[in-house]
Amino acid sequence: MSLTSLHKKHSVDTQQVVPFTGEGAYHGSTAKRPNAASSSPPAPVVEEMRPSTLERYSLEAPRPIAEFEATFPNLYSVQDVLPVPTQEEVRDDGVTFCWCPLQEALSLAGPLTRRVLASMQGHLVGDKRHVYVDSKIQYFEPGDVPVDSQHWHVDGSIVARGPRVEALGHNLLHDMRARLSSDVTSPRYLAYQSSDHCATVFATAPLTLTLPELVPSFTGLDAAIRALSPPFALQPASTIVRTDGRSLHRAQAATGTGWRLWVRTVETDREVRLSSSIIECYGTVFRTGAAGGRSC
Repeated sequence: MSLTSLHKKHSVDTQQVVPFTGEGAYHGSTAKRPNAASSSPPAPVVEEMRPSTLERYSLEAPRPIAEFEATFPNLYSVQDVLPVPTQEEVRDDGVTFCWCPLQEALSLAGPLTRRVLASMQGHLVGDKRHVYVDSKIQYFEPGDVPVDSQHWHVDGSIVARGPRVEALGHNLLHDMRARLSSDVTSPRYLAYQSSDHCATVFATAPLTLTLPELVPSFTGLDAAIRALSPPFALQPASTIVRTDGRSLHRAQAATGTGWRLWVRTVETDREVRLSSSIIECYGTVFRTGAAGGRSC
């Protein structure tokens, strides 16, 4: 079974729905991982993902996490507007992707996703070592959410685990200072959504605020951003937008009923090799008051 692509027939009856908790982690669970032996060495840390702030904290004499003046440039730019597909085209496109290399995704994609990826190819910058594709086909009812969170966050967050993190009292930390202050270019993203009844919300102007330089989750960041009420845009239907690893955005609940295709490419120096299958959970819908379902 492929870990990076999944071909399945979609229908309203087979749409996977689980309860919305609002606690979903965009970049990995904050739970402590079991110590599992591995025969393969850890992947090398590329500069793009180096937790350089965390490295300045002593393992032997941990100090309180400092604050810093954080500036989010909030890149958001519409790169292309494609014809809005029919609901049948979205439903029948068939293939979803999870960290799939671009060329492999192009060879496997359904007709609609292939057209989106062909357009995205023309907007790639090409200064990173790898290009990966994620995509989802989901059927929403009003109030449904595409992920188990509506927190403001950034993609490509520099996530760290291990003894130095545990010495600070956490299982996971996001190195926000390293992401926002580094001279190294962050991951670059192109994102598409076929319809606007469950549109992603993007901050559209630079925003500066005081934050801890290392954060265990996006909960505090979300509260601070909501208090500031930054200018934002809802991604229009069938558009491709450009963002990067310093662009604040969040999911919101669906306002209408129907199918949505979401596709994202990431240009990154980090090589991703999946060791377990998470793609079966891609396409899950999160619903307030839903019963049962399988946790993803």
